[in-house]
Amino acid sequence: MLELEARLPETDQLDQTITTALQQAEVLRQSILKKAFSGQLVPQDPNDEPASELLARIKAERLTSQGNGVVRRKGGGRS
Repeated sequence: MLELEARLPETDQLDQTITTALQQAEVLRQSILKKAFSGQLVPQDPNDEPASELLARIKAERLTSQGNGVVRRKGGGRS
């Protein structure tokens, strides 16, 4: 029993360390996501088409595919 009581401060310290590490991981995760969505994780190719044009082209291709009777499932997986 005395040994358990002696170890309680250590477990409290470990708990605090884990809590702090989890908070730091969440901040880092948010930072990475922000950079990913703003295109800052990899060098950008100036020859790439803007996202708005890419999305418009994808939409047009989907409409064309649907007009040809092609049906695609969301997610691309097979059932």
